[in-house]
Amino acid sequence: MIAFDKAPSLCRAYSRDFWIGAAVNPWMLQDAEYRALILRHFSSVTLENDMKPERLLDRKATLAGGDPLRAQMNFTLADRVLSFAAEYGLKVRFHVLCWHNQTPRWFFAENWSDAPDAPLASRETILSRQENYIRDVMTHVNQRWADTVYAWDVVNEAFEPDQNEPGLYRARSLWYQTLGPDFIPAAFRAARRYQAPGQQLYYNDYNAFQPEKRDAILAALKTLKAKSLIDGMGMQGHMNLDWPDFALCEEAIRRYAGLGLSVQVTELDIHCPGADAERQAALADRYGAYFAMLLRLHREGLPIGSVTFWGVTDRDSWLTGFRREGSYPLLFDGEKHTKPAFDAVLAQPDKALLKD
Repeated sequence: MIAFDKAPSLCRAYSRDFWIGAAVNPWMLQDAEYRALILRHFSSVTLENDMKPERLLDRKATLAGGDPLRAQMNFTLADRVLSFAAEYGLKVRFHVLCWHNQTPRWFFAENWSDAPDAPLASRETILSRQENYIRDVMTHVNQRWADTVYAWDVVNEAFEPDQNEPGLYRARSLWYQTLGPDFIPAAFRAARRYQAPGQQLYYNDYNAFQPEKRDAILAALKTLKAKSLIDGMGMQGHMNLDWPDFALCEEAIRRYAGLGLSVQVTELDIHCPGADAERQAALADRYGAYFAMLLRLHREGLPIGSVTFWGVTDRDSWLTGFRREGSYPLLFDGEKHTKPAFDAVLAQPDKALLKD
C-alpha cells in the first residue's frame, strides 16, 4: 500500500476506454487531501446525496412562493461541487431527478402538507410538479455547467420483483402511486426538453442483472428508446465477494447495449467484511475480474461510457455504516493509501492491451 499521491493515476490508465468516477460529498472539497486524491485518480464525480430531491427541495421557500405546482429549491451544496468540477475539468453525473426514496412526502401531498396522513395531490398536480421540478433543476444546472454535466439519472430504482405489480413496478413508490407507470416516460419527456446538447439521459437501478428484473427494465426501456427518450442504462454495482455471477452482469450489459443504449456502471463497491490480507486479496481478485470483463466488452465495441465507484475511501463508504460488521469495499483505505484492489484495477488496461 502506498499513499494516493505516489500511485499512478487511475483515470489516466483508463483514459482510452472510459471515465473513472467517484461519489463525493461537499465536505470532501474542504479537505486538501481528498481534493488531491479526487483530482489525481478520477475524471468524473457524482454527488452521493446533495443532488437528490430531499437535499434540493426547500419546503419553507415553497410555501412562501404560494404556487401549488412549483416547488422551490436550494442549490448551495450542489453548486459548490459543480463549480469545483468545472474549475478542474471533471465531468459530472447528475444523480438523481426522480426517485421514490429521498424525495419528501410533502412534494406529493395536497398543499405541500408535511402531515404524515395528508392526502396525495391529484394526478394532474403531480404531473405539473414533476415537469416544473425537472425543468427548474436542469435549467439551473445548464445555465452555468452544461458542459460539465454529461449524464442525468432521470429515474432511479422504479422496478422491484418482490412487489408483484404488473411490469414489476415498485408499488410503494409515491411516483407510482400518484402517476402509475406513466411517471417514467413523463420524466424522460421533460428531461429531453431541457437537456443541453451532448448530455445523455439514463435510467438507473441496482441488481439490474437479475433476469426477472432485467427483463422488466428492458421492456420499459425499449419503449422509451423507440420514442427517442433515453440514451443509456445505469447499472449500479453494489456487489459482494461471491455475488453476483459476472456472467449475469455480462449478459445484462449486452442486452441493454442491444437496445442501442450506452451503459454506465454507476455505483460500484464490493462489500468486504474485513481488512485482513486474505479478504483484501479476495477483493482485489474480484475487482480485477470485473474490470477485465468491462474492458473486454468495451474493446469488443460495446458502449461502456464510465465506471463510478460509490465513495472514495473505505472510511467514507456508505457500506461502513450500512453493514453492521463493517466493510472495506473500495480501492483506497481510510488513510487514503492504495490497496491490493487498486493495483488489480490499475493493471487491467495493460493486460487488455497484451490481448489486443
